[in-house]
Amino acid sequence: MKALTARAPVQLAARAEPGAELLRSPATGQPCVYWRLHIVEHLTARSELVHEIASPEPFDLVWGGGGPDGRSPVRIRLDPEAAAVIEGTRTLHRGGSPGALTIANAFGFAGVLSVQEEIIRVGEELTADGVLEDLAAGAAPFRAAAHGLVLHDATLRVPARSLGPVLLPFAVSAAAALFGGVGVAAWAAWRYHVGHLAVHHGHSPAHLAPAEPLRPRLP
Repeated sequence: MKALTARAPVQLAARAEPGAELLRSPATGQPCVYWRLHIVEHLTARSELVHEIASPEPFDLVWGGGGPDGRSPVRIRLDPEAAAVIEGTRTLHRGGSPGALTIANAFGFAGVLSVQEEIIRVGEELTADGVLEDLAAGAAPFRAAAHGLVLHDATLRVPARSLGPVLLPFAVSAAAALFGGVGVAAWAAWRYHVGHLAVHHGHSPAHLAPAEPLRPRLP
């Protein structure tokens, strides 16, 4: 039987945490979960080459946890190479600056460089939207994915001000019920119930959504 999956479009606020390992920006050495470099190599007065280099390592978006209800935080895996847009904190390193010289030495560039560094720091609060998928939905316990929740086609940004670890009010589809009204524990129970039905009846239900009214999208 094909493994059952649950997908829903979401918009949320969370904090960034490392995946398998903590990264460091090649330009400044700052600890981070993601970095990207936009490098302009000035060859002559009229010619230049542009290079884009980014870290490919997946990292986690951590939502919730630490509140009075005692719930554990939810970890959502994000693959930068599968994301639509990632906008971190930007710093410009002009030609001849320590950051630009560090990049020239690290990557073997011969010309004069200007470098725009973009990073997402550990613990930094982000807004994210995309398609949330539960890879572990319907799977037997011994075959459950190591990271069940994955965010696909993500647009990730560092907000102008802190939003805190809460869903934005215009969260949509099943995710609104998932984290807002139903909560994490109810989601786990619903997922188990759906998987139980699929195992006993040999097919997936036509509509994968908890029996909970969704909050409407605000205009």
